[in-house]
Amino acid sequence: MMRGHKFGLIVVASLMMLTSIPLNVGAHTPSIITSNLSENGPMPSNITETTDFFEGDSVYFRMGDKGENVTMRVSIDLDGDGVFNQSNDVFSNWLNFSCELNENGTELLDENCSISFTYQFSANNSTGTYYYQVERRVEENYTNSWINTIYVGIDIHLEDGVPNIGDCFGAGCEEGSEDLVESESDSFELGLVQILMIISAIGVIGLSISIIKENKQSDEKWASQNQDWNQSSEE
Repeated sequence: MMRGHKFGLIVVASLMMLTSIPLNVGAHTPSIITSNLSENGPMPSNITETTDFFEGDSVYFRMGDKGENVTMRVSIDLDGDGVFNQSNDVFSNWLNFSCELNENGTELLDENCSISFTYQFSANNSTGTYYYQVERRVEENYTNSWINTIYVGIDIHLEDGVPNIGDCFGAGCEEGSEDLVESESDSFELGLVQILMIISAIGVIGLSISIIKENKQSDEKWASQNQDWNQSSEE
């Protein structure tokens, strides 16, 4: 039982070594941009290319107009036809600055009351420029509307040692070549370390199995000798 327990610990340690090997794939962490809806329109009004807004990111629209009986609504032209259509595009509820809660402060008295709206763009094939509209009304009377744009950039995953689009190779590409060589060298060294770690883990497992087999054979030999000795003593 002790040998089996030790062997289990060795295997677990080896697996931990394998799972600790780092992956080189760099993934974009989704982010959220807040747009405050004021009586003068959304702030910021446009999300441009310089905003670093990418596929998979979200826009959080927060109602900030404290005017009496004021509500605002956000709509995004997803199909790019220039028309805000509820059947093809996305619409928020009419947003309020605040929503009344019950006595315990745990539930909305009006389940349709909203103070914000969040929309997340798809992580795949959603790059481009989208028009969005913000409408403002007092009670049932429309007072203003604003149409602005959201630019969604391509979410590019970069890997260590993998050249980027536009990288230069060969003669005439001296600028930045040292950085590229250094990056490739670092990637090679990291890959070599990973291979050595895998080989070491396999070696540890193989050595453990070999030790167990030898101990088992030793135990069997000792048991056989002990049995022969007992039989000789009885005679």
